[in-house]
Amino acid sequence: MNESHIHFTDEQYEQLRKNYRKWWNGELERPIVPIITMGHESSREPSKNPTLQFPTAWDFSISPEQFVDAHDWHFSTRRWHGDGFPMFPTTAFGPGVLAAFLGCTPVGAPSTVWFQPPRENIPIEELHFEYDENNPYFRRVMNVYEAAMEKWHGQVVVGMVDMGGVMDVLQSFRGAENLLMDLYDDPDEVLRCVREIQELWFVYYNKINAFMAPEARGYSQWYNLYGEEPGYILQSDFSYMIGPDMFRTFVAPELASSAARMKNAVYHMDGIGQIPHLDQLLAIKDIKGIQWVHGSGTPELTNWDELLEKILASGVKLLSCNQRPDGRPTELSKKNPGQHAYRDWYLNAGEPDKAKAYGAQFGIEVNV
Repeated sequence: MNESHIHFTDEQYEQLRKNYRKWWNGELERPIVPIITMGHESSREPSKNPTLQFPTAWDFSISPEQFVDAHDWHFSTRRWHGDGFPMFPTTAFGPGVLAAFLGCTPVGAPSTVWFQPPRENIPIEELHFEYDENNPYFRRVMNVYEAAMEKWHGQVVVGMVDMGGVMDVLQSFRGAENLLMDLYDDPDEVLRCVREIQELWFVYYNKINAFMAPEARGYSQWYNLYGEEPGYILQSDFSYMIGPDMFRTFVAPELASSAARMKNAVYHMDGIGQIPHLDQLLAIKDIKGIQWVHGSGTPELTNWDELLEKILASGVKLLSCNQRPDGRPTELSKKNPGQHAYRDWYLNAGEPDKAKAYGAQFGIEVNV
């Protein structure tokens, strides 16, 4: 095994598992609160390699080992407290990377990755999706997983790639306008594509998880939510553009069956256009949490308490909608502390009093 420079012990992993078990079971009397302090002295030399980011992910001149080395350096300067844990993010391969595995071409940009279809305006009846173990983009992703597991042997949780929503992947091939028209003109073809993409979604998802399983001490995804077993944050950003009836036909059944096939599924509810679908989402028993994002063009300070209270009243967990910019909990989250999960909160190791004060709000002792 490689020498480890990462300060996260077996005991911390065991406590992490206990905390999350209690949270999912409604037995934790506080939110999930990951705290990371940065700027600690490292026992290794700084890395000269680039980290895995949107502009670098698909640059094949950069090796997976270089990415892993760069992140290993950053991990060596951090410590994790509360519900924090070392997690290697793979979201830089792009939102909806399944589209690349199925034939699209990824194009990196400074803040995202786009997926170009094999050609424009492919008729939906000509779209057929198959598993390709030798797809170069899938191999690139798997090579990064291989390098990460070889380096850390499970001491770092390696996050699942951002697979994307089924309808979002289909949109990568058809385009938004064409797919909207398909819902009216070729509904049976849309549903066929949904079935094909969903099955392949799980083929790739299961293969990645199975590769990590022998040494994995847990699983995560782009939200950094920990799980002892594989779970995921499902989504359908395309649903912003359709009404409840279309959602009921083309989206809700797939979400329900996908959520039933994994542990502790959560839904990424992005933008006000998704609010009309909330009742249907809350009716899916295997969706255990909602991550509400107000979306671009909507004032951040808009009061969403009525919406959030409806989610909480259903017993569903609520992710990230409970924190002011300074880290203090909102009044809403104080009323239902055990239903909330906060995002990672980064603090400077050189200011231990701030880190301790932040943790103390939640009854968490931070030793910096």
